[in-house]
Amino acid sequence: MSAGVRFGGGGIELLILLALVGWPLLHAAVQSEPRARLAAPLPLPPPGSYAVLVADWGLHSAIVVEQPPGWRLGPPGAEAAPFLEIAWGDRRYYAAGDRRPQAVAAALFLPTEAALFLAGHPDPPLLKGAVRVHERRVDAPTLHALLTSLERSLPRSPAGGRPDPLPLPAGRTARFLPAHGAYLWTRNCNWWTLQRLSDAGLAAPPLGVLFSRQVPAHLQGFQQR
Repeated sequence: MSAGVRFGGGGIELLILLALVGWPLLHAAVQSEPRARLAAPLPLPPPGSYAVLVADWGLHSAIVVEQPPGWRLGPPGAEAAPFLEIAWGDRRYYAAGDRRPQAVAAALFLPTEAALFLAGHPDPPLLKGAVRVHERRVDAPTLHALLTSLERSLPRSPAGGRPDPLPLPAGRTARFLPAHGAYLWTRNCNWWTLQRLSDAGLAAPPLGVLFSRQVPAHLQGFQQR
């Protein structure tokens, strides 16, 4: 009897399990995160103190950032909203709301298309339903670095414009847009949240982060409100 046969059916299951776990780990290790190049840099915000919040919606986290007066980075219909909520996730599961088992499995174990959630909020942002919210104040250069990192998550037209919103329901002052990056369990929404904050010096790198409850331990200078 060959070694393969002696290994039995359990060996096949083990190989499948190793592939499901190993492939996302390998992808994250060798594939750099795609980032857009802005045609023109964002202007430096006016000097001052700006609020940055991190909202935990249960399994999912989002960044909420104060928008400088006169800026128009919000979604269509709420371009000049005082606060913007930005989050990233799997396009099929997160944006389209497809909760079928095959959609969940694809989101976890296969590199799938991503979407950016962009919403406008009043001042102050209410964030009703969030499990917890952390907040800190930042100066203009730090806000500029964060907004630049967030904007680079969107693919750009040759002229530097944003992509058109996806034809998916998101809310009266919220839209989903096509986003850079491939979603995997090793690079999920909570990893993305911390990576964007890390780009601006507001969080430690998201090594090993999977769940939203892990996010607060990586934040720098934030207080729970």
